[in-house]
This record gives sequence, C-alpha cells and structure tokens, in this order.
Amino acid sequence: MVASRGGDPSSGTLAIMVHDVTAVNEAVLRDLTVLDTEHLLASQGDDRHLVLASGANRYFNRYRPEPDLLRFGSCTSSTLSRAAFASAERLHGWLRSVPRASTAHAIDDLFERVRTQLIGNLAPYRVATTDVVVTPSGSDAEFIPLLVGLAGGRRVTNIVVGAAEAGSGSIHAAGGLHFDHATPFGVPVQQFGPVNEQLSSRVDVVRVDVRDCAGDPRPVSDIDAEVTAIAEGRVAGGEDVLLHLIAHSKTGLHAPSIETVARLTGAHPGRVLAVIDGAQGRFSRRGLEESLARGWMTIVTGSKFFGGPPFAGAVLVPHTLWADRDRPALPDEYGDYLGRSMLPRTWTRARAAAPDIANVGLLLRWWSALTEIREYYSVPAPLRFEVLQTFQALVPTILARIPEFDADPVDPPVDPAGAVRLLESNTTVFPFTCRVGGAMLDDTALRTARERLRLGTGGGLRAEIGQPVVLGAEGEGRTVLRVALGAPNNTDVCTADAEGSTFFDRMSRLETDVDQVLHALAEQVRAVGADAASASGMLTR
Repeated sequence: MVASRGGDPSSGTLAIMVHDVTAVNEAVLRDLTVLDTEHLLASQGDDRHLVLASGANRYFNRYRPEPDLLRFGSCTSSTLSRAAFASAERLHGWLRSVPRASTAHAIDDLFERVRTQLIGNLAPYRVATTDVVVTPSGSDAEFIPLLVGLAGGRRVTNIVVGAAEAGSGSIHAAGGLHFDHATPFGVPVQQFGPVNEQLSSRVDVVRVDVRDCAGDPRPVSDIDAEVTAIAEGRVAGGEDVLLHLIAHSKTGLHAPSIETVARLTGAHPGRVLAVIDGAQGRFSRRGLEESLARGWMTIVTGSKFFGGPPFAGAVLVPHTLWADRDRPALPDEYGDYLGRSMLPRTWTRARAAAPDIANVGLLLRWWSALTEIREYYSVPAPLRFEVLQTFQALVPTILARIPEFDADPVDPPVDPAGAVRLLESNTTVFPFTCRVGGAMLDDTALRTARERLRLGTGGGLRAEIGQPVVLGAEGEGRTVLRVALGAPNNTDVCTADAEGSTFFDRMSRLETDVDQVLHALAEQVRAVGADAASASGMLTR
C-alpha cells in the first residue's frame, strides 16, 4: 500500500532533520508551490495524516470536500466543508504570491491572527488574559501543560482522567514521550521514547479510568475520591500535580467534577494545576471562560465538533499561572514539534529557543477550522440551541426503532443555565452497540460496517459516523459506534441555502438525513453480520 505525507513521498520534510532549519524551510516553500491545497492540508503532521492509496487517511477522511457525503462523525474527525476548503485555498494562493524572503514573516503574522481569532471566538471575555499555543494535534497539545507544570522546578505527577476515551497519543505525550514514529516536521523518532530524557524522568503519569471493566461509567464521586487521594498524596510528597478534567470523552463522559478540581487547585495554589481536555469542542463558551478565569489550562481542537480538517490543536493558557512560575522554556527536542510561529509572542524564552520553521499544513488546517468556528458562533444562540435540542431528542428515538441498535446510556443533558458541569453542553454524541441475530458485533466487524457506510457499499448512501470505541476491559466490555452532531451540521440548518428554504425546512432535512444514515448503517451492519456469521471471532455473545 502506498502512503505519503501530503500525497508525494518525495516532497516535504519527511527525511530532513529539524535542526537543518534552512533545508526544512526550503522544503516548506517547495511544498507551497508543488502541492495542491488538498495535499498541503495533509502535510506536516504525524502518521495519522498519511494519505493512503485510497486517497484518504486511516479514518477515511479526505482533505477536500465531498458534497454527497452525509457527515455525522465529528466525534472522530470530519471531512471538511466546501467553505472551509475554499478558505484554505485562498490562503494557499496568498502564500504562493508572497515573495520568498517575506514568507516566514507572513506565516508568523498569520499564526498570530489564528491565535487572536481562536480565543476571540471561543472565549471573547478572556482575550487579554489568555495565551494561545497552536499545536499539530490534540495529542501534541499535551506537551504544553507538561512544560508549564515542569517550570515549577519540582517533579510532576500528571493525572490523566479518561485516557481510554481521549486521543490515542495523549497518554504518552502527557509523560513527555513520542507518540508516533515521526514528528510533524518529519524527524524519525523512537515511538514511546522520551522527547527529552531529563524532563521525562521528572514526570509520573497516573491513569484514572472513567469506566469499570464491564464498560459502565464509574460514579463521578468515586473518580473524585481517587484523584483527590492521588493529588493530596503527591503534593504532600513534594511533587506538583497536573490534574486533567475530561470535559467530553469520546462517548460524552465528564470527570472529575468541577467542584473537586476547584477544591484541589484552591487548596494547593501553584502546586495543583488543572488541565481541561476540551478537545472534542463540546463545551459552552461561558463554561470555558469561567475555567480560564480560574486559571485552568484548556486543550481544544478545530477538528472535532467544529468540523475543521484533521488535525489541529491548541492550548489556552491563562496569564494567572505566571504568578507562580515563569513562562516555560523550550528544550531543543521539543522544537521537533513546535516551531517559533506556533508559540505566543509573549513567550520570549520559548520562541528564542524554538526553530524558525513554518508548519504551513497546520496553518491551513486552523484557517479552515476558524471558518467553521466563526460561522457557528455568528448564528444567534437560540437557533443553535434549537438544532442541538432537536438532535438530542431525535437520535434516541430513531435508535429505539432499529432492532440492530441498542443505545448506550449517556449522561442527561445539562441545562445551560445550570452551574454544576460548566463544560458540558447539550448531548451531541450518541454511542450505541450493534447486534445481528442476538450477537453483538465486535470492534473488527463495526469498523467494517463503518467503512462500508463511508463507501456506500451496495449502492447505499455515503455517510461518515464516529469510529468504534471499546468500552471496558477486553472480553468484559463492549464496543460502540457513535453518531454525532458537529458545528457545520448546525450551521447548515441555520443558514439559508440557494433554494431559499426556511429554517424549519432545513431542520426537517436534518431529521431525514439522520434517519437515513442510521437505517443505511443498519443495512451495512446486517450485511457484515451475515458475512461474519460463519467466521470465527467476528461475533461475540
């Protein structure tokens, strides 16, 4: 199978060591000229970006629009819209026109605009008090809280809650380890080896599960008690603590509680630092702003709920953190992930140490994502809420009518006026198991069914949904598929189209699309079940 970064294995920075800054930048400039926008969007990331012989990445996403594809897979990743792709094409054209001698300066200015627009749209009341670091993905983003935590000078315990339902590389990055075979700048590395041996040796990663072995959600009170015991014990032992709150896991879980995180950070200022994993993007702006006001770092992406191309990460870092520590330096090895233009201009020490290398692929991915983010938040809140509420009521009703599907329990929706779970919005991700003849399909079978739906196998409609997630321990839990609403789905309903349809016409179309996608999936599930009935291991009872 042929695989490449940006579609051409001979182009880009794959085989060039990052310390050769001139050579890397020459390769970047060559990519700007040689690659089309689709392949440039797929460049300068880890192996998850690899464009396979099919023309898509491993998640079946292409880096160009597919107008006939129904998109309900934003909990995994999204195929970008025509508007998002058009914005990337415009930016690509501008960069091609910039004189070569001015390209680096132009890219630095454009990344500054990305940072400003991102915080301005997500947390407009925290613009003046928040630094923004852009990262190649949500996994790489874990390096930033780690560097901030280590800047205190002590050993760090990094408590990662819900790692099994976060990004696959996040748990490794949280320990300062490489999570892939190559860095976004193409440097070959030892997967799971330390990025910087000295720093990694000062980090202890502790996992806290959000589900039991059977795959059922653990009581939040139990998770609260576990993280409290760990954090209190490590602080008493002279360590600093990074405490993750997963604001929306792959299946919609939220833990530990806001109250527990607030109590621990308040009791140990500067010693317990909170990290909000908001990578799914399924948060309220009010909740995000309140978290930043508390001094809690927050990881976001442009490629889940917001519907930008995979992958694009960022970390929002409140200025209040600098009361207890200096802004972090950047060890040389982290320059394999972070170029100077990706860091805030106020991080002078880190920028001075970072290589002056442009990640143009990331710039285009964030530029596309910001198109979707601006469109989403330009819609009046009551209209957005109406769409969210409709989807929330619709999906369980359809799932209940299809005998092959069993909806997995999800937490009840939280009233936006409530104050208990500020980083939870309406339910926009619904996990469900699939059965054929009373037998539950496993991960392999569900991946096949999802791929068949994506391809429209058998002449059916084409749609993307969330990839399977294994809940619980192997042999004891279960595997679910997911259907999700993303910001572009919402914007499409709220924005008049060329035919002049009404809001209610477009809402009805959304309802029809969801119904058709789930019924088409049921057909693919039945086909997979029939094929697998005679095969060992594909079905489990």
